[in-house]
Amino acid sequence: MTPAQRAHTRRIIWLLVAYAILLPPLVWLRAHRDVGTLAAVAMAIIASLPVLGIFASWGRYLSDEKDEYQHMVVMRRNAIATNATMGACAVWGFLQAFGVMPLIEAYWIPVVWVVAQGCAPLFFRKGE
Repeated sequence: MTPAQRAHTRRIIWLLVAYAILLPPLVWLRAHRDVGTLAAVAMAIIASLPVLGIFASWGRYLSDEKDEYQHMVVMRRNAIATNATMGACAVWGFLQAFGVMPLIEAYWIPVVWVVAQGCAPLFFRKGE
């Protein structure tokens, strides 16, 4: 692993730990207590902060990575994941509009992107 990859991995781990600590009590509070609109907005923003941090970490990683090959591989993975996610969202959106598929929560879109990133190497040709 390059130094930039190690730093990115550390940031991601801390952000995922923060997410795992923050989300359950926020979800529980929303489900079991009468929470006003302003509090619900604040809770939603707090729940999204670690996810926003993960995206910011990707940007920082790309600016810190000195190994051009690693940079190119990550950029290719990000491009494949972004195209796959946006394509899936567009198709699902039209399926929803035509009454074929149910509405899904938008917070699943980053999850699809992360999964697509993991699958992106399947689309690389051997030797690339």
